[in-house]
Amino acid sequence: MNIQTEHRPPNTGPTSYDEVYYPGHVYGLTHPNHLATIAAVYGMQSAPVERCRVLELGCGVGGNLLPMAFQYPGSEFVGVDLSGVTIERGQRNIATLGLSNIKLLHCDIMNVDAGFGEFDYILAHGVYSWVPPAVREKMMMIFKQNLAPRGVCYVSYNAHPFSHLRDMVRDMMRYHTRRLTGMKEKVGQARAILKFLSDGSKANSVHGAIMRDQYNRVLKSPDELLFHDDLDDGAEAFLLHEVAEDASRHGLQYLGDADFSRRYLAGYSEEVRATLQRFPESEFMARDQYQDFIDGNGFRRTLLCHDSISLSRQIDLDFVTRFHLLSTTNPVDPDACVTDDSAMEFENQDGSRVTVTDPLLKAAHLCLGRAWPRALSFDELLDGARALRGDRQADDDRKVLTEAMFILACSGEVSFLLSRPFLLKEATEHPQASLLARRQAQTGPLVTNLLHQTVQLEDDRTRDFLQLLDGARTIDQITAEMTEKFGPTIRIDQKDNAGQPAEPLLLSTRESVQRSLAMVGKLGLLVA
Repeated sequence: MNIQTEHRPPNTGPTSYDEVYYPGHVYGLTHPNHLATIAAVYGMQSAPVERCRVLELGCGVGGNLLPMAFQYPGSEFVGVDLSGVTIERGQRNIATLGLSNIKLLHCDIMNVDAGFGEFDYILAHGVYSWVPPAVREKMMMIFKQNLAPRGVCYVSYNAHPFSHLRDMVRDMMRYHTRRLTGMKEKVGQARAILKFLSDGSKANSVHGAIMRDQYNRVLKSPDELLFHDDLDDGAEAFLLHEVAEDASRHGLQYLGDADFSRRYLAGYSEEVRATLQRFPESEFMARDQYQDFIDGNGFRRTLLCHDSISLSRQIDLDFVTRFHLLSTTNPVDPDACVTDDSAMEFENQDGSRVTVTDPLLKAAHLCLGRAWPRALSFDELLDGARALRGDRQADDDRKVLTEAMFILACSGEVSFLLSRPFLLKEATEHPQASLLARRQAQTGPLVTNLLHQTVQLEDDRTRDFLQLLDGARTIDQITAEMTEKFGPTIRIDQKDNAGQPAEPLLLSTRESVQRSLAMVGKLGLLVA
């Protein structure tokens, strides 16, 4: 990598992030494969994820950047952060995994210069709203100066109008905790005062409803996030057009929202849909701004690119045929008939359900669910659906499937990616789980899969099991080691459809191993 160590560390001393650790997470919408996909939808050809350079501003411990580097050894990744303690922790994680294509630098954003080189993707998640105006100005300069000609920049920030409500309770919490310094006491008192104020407000008033809603949000927020995100004195929210106009001043343009499903207008009234659809391509950003006003949006994930790039906002019906498709959809009733016109209900991982009657589309939903976490090309999906339906080809099969996938992709029910992820669903004779996930499982239940998602392992036994999937052991050897540790039978606790405890399942260790391998595959943890 050509980033040299002579880039000076900051002279600002310890930060609040040195004292209170901010958890490192993955953010799926920042992944280069996703960014390249959104760019391609709008007619822009970005660098392939397998051979690209990525810069993350405010990378923290590298929780978002490190999994990308692990997955794409042919690409280069650089992260900078003001917290020296956090960077040291991230560097230890890199050394443990033996990665040579990622570098985390203890560096002030103000010191990022042309010497860092050009990057195909620049990420800034959770930074823009929490830095002073001079640093925000510098971030825009970096976006322009260090972004490759066909590059994409991701920047997230607190947004109005919802943040007006958030700022209201922030003011209350910050006033009440103004003389406190310790994180635990500060966070505890922030929640306590908000509970007191929300309980004391009139339940049948607008203010009371807002206070209760905000208290529920604060109650669910992890301590570290509440401390850094809400109790920080400098946090500032913006309207989309303010950020877009600032970007324009620096020679950048608004590419779109990182969440493509926000374009989908089916959930709005006919009048709202008609009004938003009347916006011309030249006012694409204004359309999104008005949609924020309607939604009460409070957090923005904005994509930028150079203003010299020619973009097309018209999305053809067949755009989905150019991508790889993924979905967690599974039939509610596995015995339902696929080959007739009877209704068949499918459920996604998030709990949403859809009812399908067309045999081809029922078969397509089954194909996607069975393939998960593998992605299917459109032609693979069409061929698979035809085979499940009985291999009867109809002249309009492609048209029917294209129209259905268009709607599902636009609504977010089906994900689509430009590049196929490198992972397996089925275990081989020498099953191998991601080294990154195995290392993460040594310290906790949350691990990162190869789709750049955080998944939670069921229990300590599953965490132990994952350690055995190193590619050197056979399934028989894994079974023997699990038998030695847990015995010849394993009890699996179960719940019924209502979530109540049900009769436990007793499995032989071999059955348990096979079941666990299938689960690990479905979680996207097996490497190709």
